[in-house]
Amino acid sequence: MAIVFFCIAIFILVILFFTYMSTLKPKDNLWFGVSLPAFALKDERLRELQNSTEKRYKKYGLLSFLALIPILFLSSYLSFTLIFFYVWTCAMMLLLRIPFVKAHHAAAALKRENEWFVGEKRMVRMDTKLSLLKKKMSLSIYWYIIPALISALSFMIPVPADSIEILRVAGGTALGLTVFFFVIAISFNRMKPKVYTDNTEINIQLNQANRRYWSLLWFGMAIINSCIAVITAYALSLNGAASTIVWGLGIFFFSVIPVIGIFYVHNKLKQLEAMLLKGEHEVLYTDDDEYWIHGTTYNNPNDRSVMVPKRLGIGTTINIGTKTGKSIYYGLFVFVALLLIGTGWMGVQTDFSTPTLTTDSNGRVSIEYPMYNYSFAMKDVQELTLVDSLPRGRRTNGVATDTVAIGNFKFDEFGKSKVYLVKNSPPYIVIKLPDIYVLYNNKDATETERLYADLKGW
Repeated sequence: MAIVFFCIAIFILVILFFTYMSTLKPKDNLWFGVSLPAFALKDERLRELQNSTEKRYKKYGLLSFLALIPILFLSSYLSFTLIFFYVWTCAMMLLLRIPFVKAHHAAAALKRENEWFVGEKRMVRMDTKLSLLKKKMSLSIYWYIIPALISALSFMIPVPADSIEILRVAGGTALGLTVFFFVIAISFNRMKPKVYTDNTEINIQLNQANRRYWSLLWFGMAIINSCIAVITAYALSLNGAASTIVWGLGIFFFSVIPVIGIFYVHNKLKQLEAMLLKGEHEVLYTDDDEYWIHGTTYNNPNDRSVMVPKRLGIGTTINIGTKTGKSIYYGLFVFVALLLIGTGWMGVQTDFSTPTLTTDSNGRVSIEYPMYNYSFAMKDVQELTLVDSLPRGRRTNGVATDTVAIGNFKFDEFGKSKVYLVKNSPPYIVIKLPDIYVLYNNKDATETERLYADLKGW
């Protein structure tokens, strides 16, 4: 498990590292999140700032990598691995941000000292045609009924009773993400048209393309997430390898396609912008640095747009100067915090919660463990054995770490099985029921033998 989180962390580190490294080169009239005139981009002091910032990026990137290595030694504990991963991710994001913020403030100071202002402050140059463009070419928000219906479809697929909770989580998450992308789409519709040049027709073409491509992307991501919920439900209805393959494909598409989509739309629009603005001598730039906190966070109460183009990275960011933007911005922090706390708590339960097996006076056996409770009657037991080794098995729905295996598995010899095992701690109790096997043990071999004797007594 630790190696999986290590690979994910490396992927995040590489993406963020190269995102920040891209700020070392001017982008249009922006450098380190500061708008500058063309002649200022050749200033030697900015070149020196570029070199010193590059060294900081490499230094902090190396420190982040070295700080990640200890996660490889936490494989015995899922909770420690999760907590370390979350803390490291937050620390890494803050650490890589430091060089950019320092460079931003240094570049802003040079700009003020030399009065390198660009265009007009808070420039508003928009003719009637462009102002009427606001919602033209955006995909209708009514299309979001489709992903909502697809998400609801996941609840209708018949799955085993012990998988209903996971089905509800998958379907509920898909519906929630559909609402999220719906809100993002509405926010994009409220973006004011951007003035690129004094050529009205080119402005209209670029704004139409931006609205069309981004609205299609958000709708496509809503569709993908809804389909993932259906795939998850379908996977739960299967057994063995087929379930694992279908589940894996769903996770793959969920992870890869949105990233590819964002990069595709961004590059497509940049290519179109470069093509249409080629030869335009009156490309217009505005100087609104005062609304960009540290060059990354847009806070302009005079701008009603909820979403605006980013200065760092690709895509758009939120205008926290609006009520809607502020709600989305801080709401995301709350959502992420709850998600991290929830998954962290699940990890703690996995590592430090022990399955308990009890038998009541009526011969009803109950095994209790968070999310994987199970019970059966002793009269239904067809065979009860105590073994020192188990056949090969694979997880279909549950938790599998280096120390425990909990949930639904399928074993070569037993088939469908309910598993509550501490790994490498024989013996193991094997209980055969009419349609399923139950495997249980305790870390203490003596306790396992005692429970086996109690069950044998029935």
